Amino acid sequence: MKRSLALLTVGALLLASCDRTTPTPTDPAQKEPAAPVVGQSLEVQDVAGTAQSAAKQMAAMTDPNNPDLDPDLKALLGLFNVGGAPVRPNGLDLSGAASFGKSFVQGIGGKGRVTTQALTTVQEALPTGTRTINRDGTISETTTPTDGYVLVDARSDLRIEAKWKVGGAATVWVNNGDTYDYNTRQYLPRQQEVPTNATGSVTVSGKTVAGLKFNMTPGDCLNTVGPTALTLSGWAGREANAPVKLDLAYAWTEKDVLLSGSAQYATTKEKVAASMKLNVTGTTRNRCGDAFAFTPTRADLTGTLDIPSHKTELNVYLRDLSNLEFSAQAMNAPNALDRIGGTVNAALTFNGKAVVTAFGPLADGNDMDLQPGDQVKFRYVKSGKLVEADFRTAEKDLQELANPRR
Repeated sequence: MKRSLALLTVGALLLASCDRTTPTPTDPAQKEPAAPVVGQSLEVQDVAGTAQSAAKQMAAMTDPNNPDLDPDLKALLGLFNVGGAPVRPNGLDLSGAASFGKSFVQGIGGKGRVTTQALTTVQEALPTGTRTINRDGTISETTTPTDGYVLVDARSDLRIEAKWKVGGAATVWVNNGDTYDYNTRQYLPRQQEVPTNATGSVTVSGKTVAGLKFNMTPGDCLNTVGPTALTLSGWAGREANAPVKLDLAYAWTEKDVLLSGSAQYATTKEKVAASMKLNVTGTTRNRCGDAFAFTPTRADLTGTLDIPSHKTELNVYLRDLSNLEFSAQAMNAPNALDRIGGTVNAALTFNGKAVVTAFGPLADGNDMDLQPGDQVKFRYVKSGKLVEADFRTAEKDLQELANPRR
């Protein structure tokens, strides 16, 4: 009897386990975002003032005179003081591979050779060798290393180093506009040499206080639409638990365009963090040619900016996109978006409460005015009332807030 009961129990457990199915992940785009709440949500007319407040707080946190500045970061910023006024290193322009290469070189104070190739192209090479500022202020230079650049300031025991060919990686030439050539008295195409695998570092008295890693897959379309993939990571102050940190990743695959990034800044008492992620699925045609076209079918954009007492989140989901093409021919056509199809689900929140939401189909409505989006329902709080409006009304309200009448 006991054996039979045991067998029945085991059998029941097996049947129960077979009935358990793995839950299907829900698509956040399918659920309409919760509407803003009067008395709780940030009213749209207060958005500009709140943004200014957050900007002031961020400026105070990054002020070199802030007593709560991280000690390691404060020492690093002190290296760039000129006449008592802090001078920050040049920011890195990530808008393109050529811009990165140029701004990185300018940031460390180096300049490579400039040559003219067959009187048709001006090429700006990456700097190499070592430049030393001696304790007496004199300058000495050597030709090594040949695959990197080193700047040494013996007066402050400072060493800034860039390695352009980590692991023997090759560099590439990227089109970077035009420049006037005085020899030929004409404008010539300019090319910037850019690394594909590089590192940079700042060392003071033997301690590394900043680091940067850069890796790029050039692909076949570098000089037309950009690299196939790129990653960048950097830190300042110290590597472990860095007070300043940045990570960026980008990739263009056969079906997706991916872009993600995160950054953080911390004092001894407060922290700011930002992150974003964009994933666009679609079809790419002739990526390297003049007939380039990209047809998206869906997109996900999420982002957060967390400043103390000012946390902002943005979520945008586009689904079932149709009749939308990014190409020279399509974008220059009259009423380029008149036949767009699909749905949008978007929400902007502040401190956990919705500020503006949008939900609905993108296609033109019954008015047939060839203006898509009039079926999208926008919700926001304005002057103590919950407003539910179409795209045109919402656009007008938000434009008035961005450009208030005086």
